[in-house]
Amino acid sequence: MLASWLWLSNTGMLPRKGVDKEEAVKEPGEIDEKFWEIIMSADRKDYERICAEFGVKDFRVMLKKLSEKKKERQEEQAKYIETINNLKHIDIKGLGIASFEFDLELKDLTSRIFLYKDGVMIPYSDEEEMKHSLKTVGKKLIFSVRDLKAEDAGLYQVDVEEVNLFSTDFKIPTVDFIVKIQEVKAKEREDAMFECVLSHPWPRIKWMGKNATLEEGEKYTITVSEDKLIHRLLIKDCSQLDKGIYSAAAGIKTCSAWLIVEADSDPASHGKKKTRKTTQAGGTGLDLGKLAQEQQEKLAKERQEQIDAANKARAEEERLAREALLAPPPPDTGDGDSGEGGDSGEGKDTGDGKNKSKSGSNKSKDGGKSVGKSVGETKDSEKEEDDKKNKKSTDDSDKCKDAEKERDDKYKKSTDVSDKGKDPNGQSGTGETEEYTDASGKRSESTRQGPLLKDTVIDPNAQSGTEETEQYTDVSGKRSERTRQGPLLKDTVIDPGVQFVSGLSNVHALIGQPAELMCKLSNDNCEGTWYRDSKKLTADDGHIMSRDGANHKLVINRCQEEDSGKYRFEADGRKTEAMLNVEDPPRFDPDDLSAFSQPVIVKVGNSTTFKLPFVGREPMKIQWYRNGEELLDDNTTKIEKSFTQSRLLLSKCQRKDTGEIKIKLKNEHGTMEAISRLIVLDKPTAPQGPVEVLESTASCIHIKWRAPKDDGGCPVINYNLERQQVGRNTWKKLGDIPGVPEYKDNDVEHGRKYCYRIRVVTEEGVSEMMETDDLTAGTLAFPSSPAPPKVASAFNNCINLTWSTPTDTGGSRILGYNLEKRKKGSNLWSPVNPTDEPIQEKKRAVTDVVAGNEYEFRVYAINVSGLSEPSSPSEFIFAKDPKNPPGKVEDLKVADTSYTALSLSWNKPTEEVGVQDEAKGYFIEVRQAECIDWTRCNITPIILTTFTVKSLKAMAMYWIRVIAINDGGEGVPQDLDNYILAMPPPVRPCFTDNKMKSFMVVRAGNSVRILLNFEASPWPEVMWLKDDVPLLKRVNISNSESSSQLLITSSERSDSGIYTIVVKNLVGQESFSVEVRVTDDPKPPGPVELEENVPGTVTVIWEPSPDEKRDDHLHYSVSKRDSTKGSWSTVADRLFNNKFTACNIMPGREYHFRVYAKNDMGMSAPSESPTWGSERRKDTFVVNIPAYKTCDLRTAPAFLVPLRQHTAPKGYECYMSCAIKGNPKPRVTWYRNNISLNTNTNYLITNICGVCSLLILRVTPKDWGEYSIQIESSLGRAESSTKLTVRE
Repeated sequence: MLASWLWLSNTGMLPRKGVDKEEAVKEPGEIDEKFWEIIMSADRKDYERICAEFGVKDFRVMLKKLSEKKKERQEEQAKYIETINNLKHIDIKGLGIASFEFDLELKDLTSRIFLYKDGVMIPYSDEEEMKHSLKTVGKKLIFSVRDLKAEDAGLYQVDVEEVNLFSTDFKIPTVDFIVKIQEVKAKEREDAMFECVLSHPWPRIKWMGKNATLEEGEKYTITVSEDKLIHRLLIKDCSQLDKGIYSAAAGIKTCSAWLIVEADSDPASHGKKKTRKTTQAGGTGLDLGKLAQEQQEKLAKERQEQIDAANKARAEEERLAREALLAPPPPDTGDGDSGEGGDSGEGKDTGDGKNKSKSGSNKSKDGGKSVGKSVGETKDSEKEEDDKKNKKSTDDSDKCKDAEKERDDKYKKSTDVSDKGKDPNGQSGTGETEEYTDASGKRSESTRQGPLLKDTVIDPNAQSGTEETEQYTDVSGKRSERTRQGPLLKDTVIDPGVQFVSGLSNVHALIGQPAELMCKLSNDNCEGTWYRDSKKLTADDGHIMSRDGANHKLVINRCQEEDSGKYRFEADGRKTEAMLNVEDPPRFDPDDLSAFSQPVIVKVGNSTTFKLPFVGREPMKIQWYRNGEELLDDNTTKIEKSFTQSRLLLSKCQRKDTGEIKIKLKNEHGTMEAISRLIVLDKPTAPQGPVEVLESTASCIHIKWRAPKDDGGCPVINYNLERQQVGRNTWKKLGDIPGVPEYKDNDVEHGRKYCYRIRVVTEEGVSEMMETDDLTAGTLAFPSSPAPPKVASAFNNCINLTWSTPTDTGGSRILGYNLEKRKKGSNLWSPVNPTDEPIQEKKRAVTDVVAGNEYEFRVYAINVSGLSEPSSPSEFIFAKDPKNPPGKVEDLKVADTSYTALSLSWNKPTEEVGVQDEAKGYFIEVRQAECIDWTRCNITPIILTTFTVKSLKAMAMYWIRVIAINDGGEGVPQDLDNYILAMPPPVRPCFTDNKMKSFMVVRAGNSVRILLNFEASPWPEVMWLKDDVPLLKRVNISNSESSSQLLITSSERSDSGIYTIVVKNLVGQESFSVEVRVTDDPKPPGPVELEENVPGTVTVIWEPSPDEKRDDHLHYSVSKRDSTKGSWSTVADRLFNNKFTACNIMPGREYHFRVYAKNDMGMSAPSESPTWGSERRKDTFVVNIPAYKTCDLRTAPAFLVPLRQHTAPKGYECYMSCAIKGNPKPRVTWYRNNISLNTNTNYLITNICGVCSLLILRVTPKDWGEYSIQIESSLGRAESSTKLTVRE
């Protein structure tokens, strides 16, 4: 079904609902049918708004007719549906999605459901990815429109079969973002702020966080400025769960930004509840108030320009209407009557009309009808124009009506004539003064020449050059007219009056704080009146009302609850309203809050109280928290609440109750919190094990332990120790030691085991004891192996060694070291020092060496228990005098560079005897230009004279040096003469694509992607231009080292142009241009007209396509078809004008023309021309055909060739045939021994063109017998027979 809809959509054949707009003719005073479609599905609260929008004034008549229409619709709906309810009108639900829904129960589930937009049926699908989709959830039907655009606005209707169910009017606001929300970085427990500025006032935008709608509450605060242009979202107490993408949606416009929550970098606070921060992150950094004020002034200026334009247009229409009334009427060439009237009251009648004279003015009966008809037509046309203008500007028209009413009342009362000698019979002087009051309140006079006559209808053919017909509208809406004589002076355009440049805005104020309401008028000299809840305000009420030019301000110094209400300001018949909401949120006194914030210290088992007074409007919700968990009344907790304070009583406090105490107050106006801290003092817990033995010898035991896990809220003063010798029952008190968790017991006996008890002592008491394991004094505990010895220096007769203390001393002091050496190539280790004379220091000069030999060394550690295991051998070292360090490397240069690496090469340093020796390796060091420290690139020396430095920062400056090294040490570093830039060798920018497109055509709505590859060094600066102007923000540019991409996700026609990329670096620059044409299938041309300027030719003229101004590549094609051919042929193509002359037009033929609009994307639907010419009708050609006698061709059935005798061997086939004739065709029947064979499948019977045959495939003795064929028709019957003999 969807495919058929798409085909209909592509061919332009989608059905329309009702009458097309072009075909519907609306009678004067008739209500638009769209009004009834909308109001029958609307809520009663929206009736007034809809009536005002469509200009419906008679509310009572409308309601009566609405009731009748609803009754008719219900009767129609009863044919197909059981129930329909829960109607929800279309609304923007999410980002770019609008939907409406209702509950529907059908009588027949196979009934078809149709969706219309502005009367045109549109396809839909159950797939949510489609533009229009229908989702069914039980009885609920949800229609959705995705990817909203401005053209999606309109009247949506849902029908079941041919019956309308629901109509909803979708309007898309023109609001947009001037300042979009920006990325916010906040720390944990800090508040984050998103803010934006709109182009038009908007009551409240939709905030979304991580695809969920955000609402006002404890976590989020949503605020809107008074002018409704600045919108803010405050996210309180940010945590890691709050990070993500947040979006703001106003109408169909959206913007998004990230909230990044940075974790607390303090390691000490890890795993603990962090303190709430009072700082706030985010904000655009712009003066949003100033931007909003500039936008408000811009909107006010636009409104004023619209009002001025409307006034100017109205004045122009009135001028044209007056000129039409004063224009001389066309000559009357018919047989109508004419009449003349004069001041004498005499009239003439030249026709059938009767002459009437009344009060000095003559009226012709028939002439009056003619004039009345003409004037009535003028009235109707003007009424239609006024109706259109009333729809555009209701306020202006109402004001003009009031002004005209006052003027007409003045005119009716002014019957005196300013000139002398008024004639009682109707004659007067030549001057008349009319006095009236205009819209601004000024009184004006208008003087006209000529006698003032009473209101009369005049004959348009009457010869009078000083008569004037004036039309006006009274208060009731009826149009009247009067005729005056004398020249018409230019009327004064009515001033639209005072307008509000900016109206009142809703104000939220705290009780006791000042509040201010302000508005601005378009006139500096206009006074106004303030009202609260329809009661006029005065200065005696405690309100300060001031005016500064066009600004009017109302100030309330100390707001009270009774000051809440609706405030209204009226000036010159205009008014603006706003609400003042006096809020009374919970509040604390600063002194009470400061006292409450001090920590409360209490001993375990005691009770404590937290009390905090507050003020705020009832009802008040009071909650107490301890360490983030809400407290409720129980055996140890009691919460007292009153209107002015709350108290928390905690009895029998335990050590675990230590932590944060928080009170939280909440009412309808806000939330307030206060935080304190409770510290419960108790005895400390026991020390923590295990006990570490630092030393265990025959004379001492040195032990160490860990501090208690909980010190009870007080610092540790002492540790109390007791000792027991294993095997005895008594404990010896060792006394208290300072608060350092270690003890050295020197009163021990060798080989004895001891056990210790340790307790913690604080101001709150003594903890439980910790008992150690049995510890033996003088246990054999050997030290661990020392580290391998290191060679400090070497000479021909001496090698100097050093080593370090072993990591494990075995629980006792190191008494010394033994050192051994081994010559390379030998397996024997020989001692360096006597075994009974340990080396006391951690170094030794070995002199028992032979010059030129290579040695390695190892060392033993000695403690009370004995020798340790030997250390690992040292490196081999030659016993020879040290070498001199090498000199500087030579010819250091850079071989190659890139953005991340550079290659170096150099030559070995020269050798000089006694000065510098040969180099055995090299170190390469690098330093950034802004740093002072050198970084070594290789850990071990390299032997080669080339090296590549990697992991560099692109375009950074580096200093490089190389250091030669040998056994004598490091030589003098050799630096490069200049710093090096981490970049390839300089290359002028050039584009590397072989085939780059310089022109591309994109369909509107599709993405535009231009990717260009280039090479340049250093990294170039890439700039994109459109028509030599910088790009807009909606165009995304992505640059890399060797390419640049331009992306427009959803293109528009305005994106067409020449896009130029400029690639520039230090060496030069290069540019390339791509012409992008964003277009769509063109709209068809306008109406087509045909003209004949030259005989034998036809000039085809058409109105241009609406896309012609926007697409300079648009051209036209003309096709022709005449009445003698059924196909269309193209007679002209690539026409850039709106006219074409077709030649060879033959008389007597009908011609049809089609005009197509073409562009780079495709061809439009055709515009058909009217039929040209007429088909020549030839005279009827009569042929006299002689009468012929009808020939009867019927014949009776007969045999042309009869059957013959057959003899067939057994097992062979037998074929019998005969030829027959007959008309009509006879029916054929075969018989064997008078038994019909036509239904026997053992015989193959055929009848082809009168040859009848019978075939027996395998003859058997059973087939022996008489065979006959009988033919029969309506004309007779014939028969032929034969015999079949079977031969054995």
